[in-house]
Amino acid sequence: MLRRSVRQAMDRDRGIVEFIYEGGSGSEAHVRVELRTEFPGIGGTIITREGVVAARREEYNLVPKSGHRMFLRHAIIKKLDDYFYRKGVYVFAHAPRPLGSISRTGERPYEAYLYEWAYGSEGFPWEWVGRGGVRRPIRLRDWDHFVESFSSAGIDLGKDCTASDDATISQNVIHQHPRPDPERLELSSLWKRIDFGFRSIQVDFDRLERFLHDRQEDLVNVLRSERYEMLLLSFEYLTRGPEGMRELDVGRLEVLVGEYRRASLTQYAIGSDPSGAPVHFGPRTESLV
Repeated sequence: MLRRSVRQAMDRDRGIVEFIYEGGSGSEAHVRVELRTEFPGIGGTIITREGVVAARREEYNLVPKSGHRMFLRHAIIKKLDDYFYRKGVYVFAHAPRPLGSISRTGERPYEAYLYEWAYGSEGFPWEWVGRGGVRRPIRLRDWDHFVESFSSAGIDLGKDCTASDDATISQNVIHQHPRPDPERLELSSLWKRIDFGFRSIQVDFDRLERFLHDRQEDLVNVLRSERYEMLLLSFEYLTRGPEGMRELDVGRLEVLVGEYRRASLTQYAIGSDPSGAPVHFGPRTESLV
């Protein structure tokens, strides 16, 4: 993988990947934090003008395409997060953007996906202990609406959000300013839910399918028809696999995901030079087949 100083001139068709630090390990994956201008993934490798701090989640599961499947799981959650906050269910988006994925087979198989790094820390208390041992819950603003909204779509994002050895301490919720209001015992809405692995969250695909069908018109109005189509085809890929889809639909999903990733990286890394394109596609690509 390319490692160069960010001060060096960048080849138009090659980006920069600079390791920052180890982000931690769990039961399903290991995370590395990187400064990147190169994002491999479905639909093509994207090169940005400005560096983006990204998490590279390296999967322990080396089944081919598991990195791409993780990206698609995350993408469905992110677009539903966009839908809920644009509808005013809550006021701050709580899922980081997925940015790319890697799937390699052969002698050295490798599965990973990339998403924007969530700044802050986990491990804040879910309750406050006062005088005499009186316990009071600490309210996380937007949390109830967030969990209930995703539950209506068959996705349990309230699972795996407490430490295994202490249920009063949070995990997988990254907060930028974990200081509760002492009067209201409330934390602000500046938090992100992370870890969308198969063990961390459960997806009821029957309920998700009904949600996508029943809210089709509203989802299209809020997210645009192309993003809704991406949701449907991502759902189909995750439930049927490429062998259960028409070749035309798999190709269409790759195109839609590539455009979605380009738009996401343009929003996140617009760059300081207005005369040049903030992102462009490089020569390499990843395949869903």
